[in-house]
Amino acid sequence: MTKQTRFFISTAISVLAAGLLILGLIILPDTIVMQIPASGTAGTTMSKYLGLMIPFAISVVFAVLYYIKAGRVKDLVMSLVGMVLFGFTFYFNL
Repeated sequence: MTKQTRFFISTAISVLAAGLLILGLIILPDTIVMQIPASGTAGTTMSKYLGLMIPFAISVVFAVLYYIKAGRVKDLVMSLVGMVLFGFTFYFNL
């Protein structure tokens, strides 16, 4: 992949992660559920700021590493895992 393509992919992931962070700060409750045990009750909870910063940091850090390290696929996959974590966070809390 060319450097320009890697830059576009990294930028798109970072912008999307920033948008999901802002959306989560607006619509999610102050305390969010991060884990649900088999019983279906709320398991681990934490502040929405910390709970949203974890998937944001995973997405952005690995997107930047994908750009810097000449397109390693595992960095791209990890940045997409951060996006999936955003999805689970929204699903568990809305």
